[in-house]
Amino acid sequence: MKKEITRLICAAICCTPIIGFAQTSDKFTSTDNLYKEGKELFQEKNYAAALPALKAFVKQKPATCLLQDAEYMLASSAYELKDKNRIEILRKYLDRYPDTPYANRIYALLASCYFYEGKYDEALALFNSADLGLLGNEERDDCTYQLATCYLKTDNLREAAIWFETLRANSPKYAKDCDYYLSYIRYTQKRYNEALKGFLPLQDDSKYKALVPYYIAEIYAQLQNYDKAQIVAQNYLSAYPNNEHTAEMYRILGDAYYHFGQYHQAVESFNEYLDKDHSAARRDALYML
Repeated sequence: MKKEITRLICAAICCTPIIGFAQTSDKFTSTDNLYKEGKELFQEKNYAAALPALKAFVKQKPATCLLQDAEYMLASSAYELKDKNRIEILRKYLDRYPDTPYANRIYALLASCYFYEGKYDEALALFNSADLGLLGNEERDDCTYQLATCYLKTDNLREAAIWFETLRANSPKYAKDCDYYLSYIRYTQKRYNEALKGFLPLQDDSKYKALVPYYIAEIYAQLQNYDKAQIVAQNYLSAYPNNEHTAEMYRILGDAYYHFGQYHQAVESFNEYLDKDHSAARRDALYML
């Protein structure tokens, strides 16, 4: 009996390291699997599904290099999922890892956050801190579009035009957007023929067909091509009787009638213009009325 007890004790002692090793091995395997699962889901752009695995992985306090990667994926996911704290999360990541190889993209993501909030000066500063050429093609084009728009919104038309031209040459996705904004810039610069050339092909585009007729009609009026201005304005008012540009279209129509000597129709059009936008009435329209 004594020998049997001794044998069992020895067996237990011998098995203890094996059991301990198995538990340790399971722990490491579990950690590795969490990282692998989170990374795969992140790369598939399934950001919401990636979060639980990545957060669980970070809680286990892994090696620094993997921790930095995991926290980068969490910060990027916060941006992609429009987390309300995404700016704070991205900035904290940069504070924690100032020399991270992901810094360039983090700056670009922060810039985009400020862009969508309408904080164009802040967005510009961050875009100019990043090298957009190092981003993936799609993300590079998105950020270039935002950068060009920031310049436009801050009245730096020269820089805006340069970036819209650059984007138009490289991105079919934004070609029509660039055509529109470049034409708008030419219009504001009173380069009417160039602007008209860009606006005309956009008349049937679903995104811009409710916008470009106003500029086309105004350009025709500025070029004293009143018959075409009249046609565009009439067609627009038939299609969009309550659009944001309706008042201006009545003004352009009144302008055309005035120059044709059709004064009764001009009075009606100018009165419609004043009824819809009396507070911002133009002096030339009031003079003609």
